[in-house]
Amino acid sequence: MPELPEVETVARQLNQVIKGKAFSNIQILSPSSFHGDTKSVMGLPIEDISRRAKTLIFEFSQNLYILIHLKMTGQLIYVSDVGRVAGGHPSHDFHSALPNIHTRVIFTLDDGTKLYFNDIRKFGWVRVVDQEGFLDYFRKFGPDAVPSIELAYFRKRAERMPRSSIKKFILDQGVISGVGNIYADEALFEAKIAPQRLVASLSSKEWANLAEIISRKLLFAVDKGGTTDNDYVNAFGEKGGMQDYLNVYHKTGSLCPNGCGGVIVRAKVAGRGTHYCPRCQKETQ
Repeated sequence: MPELPEVETVARQLNQVIKGKAFSNIQILSPSSFHGDTKSVMGLPIEDISRRAKTLIFEFSQNLYILIHLKMTGQLIYVSDVGRVAGGHPSHDFHSALPNIHTRVIFTLDDGTKLYFNDIRKFGWVRVVDQEGFLDYFRKFGPDAVPSIELAYFRKRAERMPRSSIKKFILDQGVISGVGNIYADEALFEAKIAPQRLVASLSSKEWANLAEIISRKLLFAVDKGGTTDNDYVNAFGEKGGMQDYLNVYHKTGSLCPNGCGGVIVRAKVAGRGTHYCPRCQKETQ
């Protein structure tokens, strides 16, 4: 599933090609993938495309929005006379004739171009919401991890979950939003905190360090266009560059880049495959 940097990259790039245009038709091929009233946004110019948490936001006037979550295999493919702009899960659909068996929604824009929402496994979704629906949806999310995490808030939320592992805590979208498996592993490695450590065991210094590292890692990943981990390309169909800067994620069996002599291992923590260095990231303070 694309994380904050990957979704942010897709949002910024789609903004370049369809902002200001309007939908003249929305054809729903998979009713389970689409929720809301299509007529309410028809003909309204797209004022902005942005991201919050891991959700894409198409903003219209009259406090109306289209929310899109790509989940595991979702794609957005914009097709015009000059070519394609496609982001999300990479597959042959980026280059094949459209629509196809994986196309769930077809958006026709007022200039005749089309935006296809494809989703192989049908976990992703598209929703039309008003202001109340918008606020209701995002109410369950904690504040974005970028541009920074407010330390006092971070610590206060931690007090409610003292027996949680730190990996589970920072993956909880109700605590902070946008952090996924890749950047949780990378942040904990740089902070030298074992992913299994209990939230209550972290010192004040470790909390401050971890909060700063998470935000910095995510901002750096946005600058690099996100991480390509076999399931993501940006909106221009290109791989991200962050994978060249990863230290532990999918590095099982590699020597620790800190030079400590340790070897990166993979274990299941918080139900997720987790990569870390047992020598650098000790389970006790």
